[in-house]
Amino acid sequence: MYKSFLAGILIISSVFVYIWQQNTSTRFAYKVSGLQTEYDKINSENDFLRLKINSILALEKMDKVSKEKNFSRPDENSIVYIDENSINIKND
Repeated sequence: MYKSFLAGILIISSVFVYIWQQNTSTRFAYKVSGLQTEYDKINSENDFLRLKINSILALEKMDKVSKEKNFSRPDENSIVYIDENSINIKND
């Protein structure tokens, strides 16, 4: 009787430990998933900011080179504006 009672307690506590482990594992998986999403968002924003910095630096370098080589600025009617979605030619 005493051995079967101890065996029952051991089985029940083993089941509780297993359920607790599965619950903890699931919570950590959700946390990791949320952190991965946040990391991807920050990484994407970082890439965007790097591209923006590089484009600004490229424009400054282009302006410097054009001044060194005495290039003239184009008139307003020959400027082509390029947008992500479409290309617009300014004709006034």
